[in-house]
Amino acid sequence: MQQNDVYPRVRALERGLELIGALSDLGWANPGELAKYTGIHRATVYRLLFTLEQAGYVYLRPGDGRYFLTTRFRRFADSVKDEDWVVQVIGPYLGRLLSQVQWPSDFATFSSGHLEIRESTHRFSPMSVNRAMVGKTRPLLRSALGVAILSEVADESLEQILDLASIMKHDGFSKEAVRHELQQLRLQARERGYAESSGGTEPNISAIAYPVCWRNRVLGAINIMFFRSSMTPAKAAERYLDALHECVHDIERELDSLPLGEYGWLRYKP
Repeated sequence: MQQNDVYPRVRALERGLELIGALSDLGWANPGELAKYTGIHRATVYRLLFTLEQAGYVYLRPGDGRYFLTTRFRRFADSVKDEDWVVQVIGPYLGRLLSQVQWPSDFATFSSGHLEIRESTHRFSPMSVNRAMVGKTRPLLRSALGVAILSEVADESLEQILDLASIMKHDGFSKEAVRHELQQLRLQARERGYAESSGGTEPNISAIAYPVCWRNRVLGAINIMFFRSSMTPAKAAERYLDALHECVHDIERELDSLPLGEYGWLRYKP
């Protein structure tokens, strides 16, 4: 298929989704009310309701002929994790950052004992030699992403992260062996206003990174990666840190509207 080819829209599916949205907005409603609210023809509303009822997605109350959504929708909502919402928000902003700096960026989180890339612009960047980055892990202390997260978390969260990383022994991680180095890295990142790495993940790659937070929680971090031969982290910060800060600020502003739960790590308070 050519890139400019477009699949035809499935109008019946669109109308079904509109109807589901209307039931969510209105609560118990009859077909006439739903037709008026959505602008969908009443006969089509009846067919859609019958289909949804047979599939177990809506319930018909026999007493007054009104419909409402069943608990099957709660199962769908419960299966969407906070992290999934966050990645959906972050993706477009990473795209905008790429258009400004050209170098690729990643968003990574620490979970299950390791640092994992959840979203990336490597596949779109003309400056990247690595395309498939989503799902790859990064070293906690040798990556700018990891240091950015660790520099922003509270001490209690730091201990939890180190315990998890030690248990998983990812990259031979040892809590006690890294404690002194980690303290230095955290202080440096806070003083600079960003984390950096040079050859920590790949010999020819450097990066700067900044944490992404939601209120009092640290969710992850975003980096900008570049070739070591092209510039130092300090020069990259001079050129691109403002754009990175703006990207993270806009992300955090949108995330603030999301009803996230206990996702993320407690944030450091100076």
